[in-house]
Amino acid sequence: MRQHPAAPLALCVLAAIALPAAASLPSRDVSTTLPLAAGEAVRVDTYKGSVKVTTWDREEVAVEARIEADDSCGSAKDLAKWVDQTKVVIEKRGGAVSIKSDYDALEEVSSWFGSCTSRPFVRYTIHMPKGAPLRIKDYKSDLIVKDLAADLDVNTYKGHLDVTGLSGGLRIETYKGEVNAGIVRLAGDVHAETYKGSIVLRLPGAAGFELSAESGRGSLNVEFPAETGRGSHRRGLYASGAVNGGGPRVSLKTDKGSLALRRG
Repeated sequence: MRQHPAAPLALCVLAAIALPAAASLPSRDVSTTLPLAAGEAVRVDTYKGSVKVTTWDREEVAVEARIEADDSCGSAKDLAKWVDQTKVVIEKRGGAVSIKSDYDALEEVSSWFGSCTSRPFVRYTIHMPKGAPLRIKDYKSDLIVKDLAADLDVNTYKGHLDVTGLSGGLRIETYKGEVNAGIVRLAGDVHAETYKGSIVLRLPGAAGFELSAESGRGSLNVEFPAETGRGSHRRGLYASGAVNGGGPRVSLKTDKGSLALRRG
């Protein structure tokens, strides 16, 4: 079939028009650095966007945050207003550096189709002391934590969490998020729970721990030697027992999601 010669040109013109519009979405940057003494922690409370955490040997926390408009509703003027109204609060409080995405000042807009508020994305890049505990509370962000030598506590509703090089304890709770976590040295208890999400946990093959894992109506895959079977009334799977002589407690639980404990 013969193609119309103007079609490729028209597509190029449309693409050229669309790209600048996407690139021109309102945004602004926030950054600060605060000291963090030994024994103090870092706490992050956010909603959507991303959090990338890397560690260093300095006794301070450096935070860079980009607030980006989400154009799912509202006019260009509304998007700019919502970016300006979104606050990133970084402060020392209660023996920790606290980092929070604050949307309390956002104002709804009304139209023929009803009212709406489009919360901007907040994208964090955080450098923090390697030995400081970290807690993240999130709704649906992309979360990355690298080379932390302390306890990690993450609560996310449907975010994506990727942990590498962890030396410490781990606590994860998610409703339907996706978790991929690698521990290089098991230095504390592990508790990972999801309702219908996915959790993949990797431990060193020689790690010693006490395992308790259960899956109601989901799946369970354990690559370590342990007692396995079905729960009462032949519903649910479980795996339990001392692995490599025992040690910290590793507890995994899901209702309708998937659990995997692999040799890392």
